[in-house]
Amino acid sequence: MSQLANAIAQDPITLDQGLFKYRDEVLWSLSNPARYLPSEAFDLLLRSIRLSAAVPGHANLTAPFGVDVRYGADTFVIYEAYRGQCVVSFDAPVEPMNFCQGDMLVLPFHTHHRIMAPDHTPCIDIRDLMAAQVEPHVTDSQGHPSLGLLLDQQVNYGGGGELFELRMVIMFVDKQTSGALINGLPGPMLLKGFADKHRSFLNAIHDELDVQRGSRSVTQPAAIRLAEALLTIALKEATSQPDTGPIYNGLADPAVARVISAVLKEPQKDWGLQDLVEVAHVCRSALNSRFMASVGMSPRHFVSHVRLARASEMLTETTLSIASITERSNYSSEAAFNRAFRKWCGLTPGAVRAAATSVSKLAPS
Repeated sequence: MSQLANAIAQDPITLDQGLFKYRDEVLWSLSNPARYLPSEAFDLLLRSIRLSAAVPGHANLTAPFGVDVRYGADTFVIYEAYRGQCVVSFDAPVEPMNFCQGDMLVLPFHTHHRIMAPDHTPCIDIRDLMAAQVEPHVTDSQGHPSLGLLLDQQVNYGGGGELFELRMVIMFVDKQTSGALINGLPGPMLLKGFADKHRSFLNAIHDELDVQRGSRSVTQPAAIRLAEALLTIALKEATSQPDTGPIYNGLADPAVARVISAVLKEPQKDWGLQDLVEVAHVCRSALNSRFMASVGMSPRHFVSHVRLARASEMLTETTLSIASITERSNYSSEAAFNRAFRKWCGLTPGAVRAAATSVSKLAPS
C-alpha cells in the first residue's frame, strides 16, 4: 500500500461541493477531472513525454534470416513479437535475448542490434535491405520520393522457413524534451508477455495507426498521441524490471522521489538546496550522495535540467517571447538564460525557436 493510501486510511478523503479532498489538497474534481494531479513522481514523469512523430512498421521474416539494425540518435523503438520467435543480439555487454510471440522489446536511443533466426545467422544491413526492397517503390509517377508510398511499404525477407512476424512503432523524439524516463533507460528492456497482456489495446493502436498512416503524414497529432499511450504503458511496465537505471532507481528512493516530484510540480520555483533538503527529509550530504547515486546528477543540476527542458517546450510549442520564457524559467536575465540554455543543448533559445518555426511552416495544413 502506498504512503498516500496509508495516510488516507488514518485521515479519510472528504467530498466538498464536487471536490474530492485529502486534507486541503484537491485529488479529483467532478466538475473538471483534469484538476487531478498524482503525487507520485513517476506519474509526473510519464506526463512529460513528448514525441514529434510516430511511424508504424511491419515485417515478415522467414528463417533463416538476419538483419543488422541501427536507428538515428533521435529514434526510440518498440518492437512486438506478433508471431513466432527469434533472437535479438546487442553489442557487449548486453546479452542476447530470446524474443518470443507475445513479448515486447523497448529499445532506447543508439541501440545497435541484430534480429536473427536461428542465432548467428549472417545479417544484412537494414539500410541495404531498405535500398533493395523499399526504395524502388517509394517514388511517384514523376520520379519524386513519396512519404505516403514509403509508409505503405512492408518488409518481407528471409529464406522461406518458419515465420517471424514483427510489428513496431518507430518514435521520433527531441532528446532534450523526451523526459527522464526515456533518457534514463539503461538499455534494451524485454517485457515478457506484455503484448499478450495488452492484446486488445495493441491491436486497436495499430489499427488506428494504419488509418492515420493513410493520411500520408508521420506528424499527425492522433498518431503521436497513440504512440505516446503505448510508450507510457510500456515504460510503466518497465518499472517492474530489475536494474532499470538511474532515474528509475531514483524513483525507488523515497527521498529522491520526493524531490523529483516537487521540482516537476513547480519547476519555476526558486529552489535552493535547503528547500530540497526539507522536501527530501534527509541531510544535505545524504541528499547529494543519494541523488548522484540514483539519478546521476546533483539535485541542483536536476532542477536546471527540468527548467531548461520546460523552456525548450515553450520555445517550440508556444508563442511566448524569450523574455517571458526567461522569467518563467526563473532566470534573472535573458543573457543568463541564453548562456545556460546553450550550455545545456548546444543551441541558443533563438535558434531553437527559429528551427521550430521553420518546421511548422513546412507542415501540411
